[in-house]
Amino acid sequence: MKAATTTLFVLLLAAFSAQAQTDTETDRPDYSRDNLQRVLSVQTEEPQTGRDVQYDIGAVSFRALGTRWRFNYLPIMMPLVGTRQTATWEWPDAFSLTNTPIAMPARAWRASRQLSAERKRIERMTKATVRVKTE
Repeated sequence: MKAATTTLFVLLLAAFSAQAQTDTETDRPDYSRDNLQRVLSVQTEEPQTGRDVQYDIGAVSFRALGTRWRFNYLPIMMPLVGTRQTATWEWPDAFSLTNTPIAMPARAWRASRQLSAERKRIERMTKATVRVKTE
C-alpha cells in the first residue's frame, strides 16, 4: 500500500510538471520584427502648423530651430533676487531668501547666549569706567 501511494504521488507530480512545461511553451513572448517595431517605436510629435509666434501677457513665445523660445519683457517676469549668477558668482541662499532663521542645536544657542551675556557685562564695565565727573 505504501509503495502504491508513493508511486501515485510521483506520477501526479510528473503530470503536473509536464502540464506546467506545456503551458509555458504556449505563452512564449512574441519577438517578431513587427511586434518589436510596434513596441519600441518612438512616436515623435508632428510639427505644429499655424502661427509660430504667440503673444502672451508679458512674454513672446515662438518655435525656431526645433526649440521653443520664450522672451519675458515685463519686470514682474524678472528672476527672483538671488537666483541669478551675477558678478559675485554666489549660489542663492535659501535661508536669506525666505527670511528663515538657521536652525541651531541647544548647545550652540546656550553658547551664543553666554557670549552675548559676557559682551553685555563688558560693555557695562567699560561704561562705568568711562564716566567723567565734572565739577
